[in-house]
Amino acid sequence: MSPSLSRENFFLTMINQFEHHDVKSGSLEQKLQQLILDIAYAVQQKLGLSTDIIQRVNQVFHEYQAVQLRIGIAHKGSLTQPDELFDASTREDQQQIMLYTEFIDEPDQLRRLYMEALISLLEAMEKNRLELQQCIQCKDWFIPYQRAQITRFCSSKCRNRYHYVLRKENDERITARS
Repeated sequence: MSPSLSRENFFLTMINQFEHHDVKSGSLEQKLQQLILDIAYAVQQKLGLSTDIIQRVNQVFHEYQAVQLRIGIAHKGSLTQPDELFDASTREDQQQIMLYTEFIDEPDQLRRLYMEALISLLEAMEKNRLELQQCIQCKDWFIPYQRAQITRFCSSKCRNRYHYVLRKENDERITARS
């Protein structure tokens, strides 16, 4: 996917906020949420995308065309906006064509945010082998460090909290036996 349409790993932010969004059942936003989660679970389980998921992604792209493409020219030392007209006096060896992408909806609309999250997830999958995990303490999604062999927590805060709760429960069991 070139050019890049979304912020890197934006899908993690959105997936972890799904429970705070009030979406109507059967709406495009609900379809996008479910599709993003289905892809995330497939990545987590190292399954790849099924034909059903691919068809659903293509259907959502067809149903909601959220992105428009525009072209501009980059001159040595400066970039022009896509709306600026081509200057015929500029020599070909000094110009570079730049492809711009813009979302058509306002940035605060959930469907735009979900579409950007979906595109972000697909771009991350395209760029490299993506690893996704869910924290066993807070249930947030995260990308584990590459050097970590087994990662179960999204942060040291969650790891410490998990072990604190575990020790507390063990202490309570020992106290109850006495």
